[in-house]
Amino acid sequence: MKQLLMLAAAVLVFLVAPTISSATDLPRIMIAGEDYDRDTIPRNSRVFKRVLDSISNELLNKGFDVKDETALTNDTHIQGRSRRSDSELIQVARDAGIDVLVIFSIYPRVKSNANSVRVSARVEGRLLSVMDSSRLGNFESEPQSYTPVPKPYSRNDIIEGVGKLSKILGSDVGAVLADRLDQYHPENGPGRLVEWTLIFDGFDSDDMMDIEDLLVKFTGYDSYRPKSNALNTSNHHEYWYKSSIDSAHLERNMNRMLRKFNMRGRVYISGTEVKIVKQHQVRQRKKSNNDGW
Repeated sequence: MKQLLMLAAAVLVFLVAPTISSATDLPRIMIAGEDYDRDTIPRNSRVFKRVLDSISNELLNKGFDVKDETALTNDTHIQGRSRRSDSELIQVARDAGIDVLVIFSIYPRVKSNANSVRVSARVEGRLLSVMDSSRLGNFESEPQSYTPVPKPYSRNDIIEGVGKLSKILGSDVGAVLADRLDQYHPENGPGRLVEWTLIFDGFDSDDMMDIEDLLVKFTGYDSYRPKSNALNTSNHHEYWYKSSIDSAHLERNMNRMLRKFNMRGRVYISGTEVKIVKQHQVRQRKKSNNDGW
């Protein structure tokens, strides 16, 4: 009986371990509504919330890590704002430590003739890598379903009509987003290439020859070149470094590099900028020994 229990435990670990490992690699995703355009449905409406919830549920069902904006920013940002600009959305995502920002807008559509008025909607948006400001592609969904509204109709009637299609809109957009996110963050295999800025301060030319030999051996390495718009000197060197390595792994490698070369220094990471500062030992002046005097 004891052997059977041990075997069952081993099988359970084997089955669960890959799931846990892959989940830790998932990007932190936040879905935000862009309603700066007055033709779009504002984010403070019930319809907008229903579409957002439907998109979130679709991504959650696909296994993605979707964060709630209100929960993350309730103590740090003003809540309930509408008609927000791109720059405000991106800043909120950065403050919340988000990896991928999904920005979407809802545009209602009205088809009217002598007999009836029908309402539909178009959802469009884009994916943005918050860390390096890279665009990960656009998306658009325009279901062929329509819902009738009474005559004469108002702006509120149009919004309510779109609300009846919110589940269809959200599910369709969520499916498209899941496919796109799978391309950039696959469950297995290498991640997306990121262009890092590496800054080495206090390292001389001999140091950099050894460091460059090691940089090409790091996990995920693709290419590197000196940063053309930087003020590179004999003791200050900046590079563009393209790699699929994540920030934690890169920081760990930089600290291991310092130990390997028996150097003292500090590693600082902010976004895609990595700064390595070499610490020089201060030479102590010593009093000479005046033997014989």
